[in-house]
Amino acid sequence: MWVRVGDALVRGDTIVGVTVSDPHYRHETFKIMLKVTGHRDPLWLDSGIYDDDQGAGREQVDGLADAFVDTLARGAAMPSGALIRFDPDEDDSGWVLSSLG
Repeated sequence: MWVRVGDALVRGDTIVGVTVSDPHYRHETFKIMLKVTGHRDPLWLDSGIYDDDQGAGREQVDGLADAFVDTLARGAAMPSGALIRFDPDEDDSGWVLSSLG
């Protein structure tokens, strides 16, 4: 299984951690950080979600991170292999799972 992270394409089994960062400034979005074996620096995904000072933005991006882990598990169970990519316009979870077979 493969995961598209920005310009990088990484194997799903090399992802060892998923974290959500808090924006430093109000005009920045939440980022999802992936710690990947073999990459010295973490890989970042822009969630496109802004902090609303009410907690709804944080709740939404935490849901995206949870949905990523769920999608990763579903992709790992596909015998033909899978590609996961983030597309916030695709569906509710934001994650697109495509079969490679």
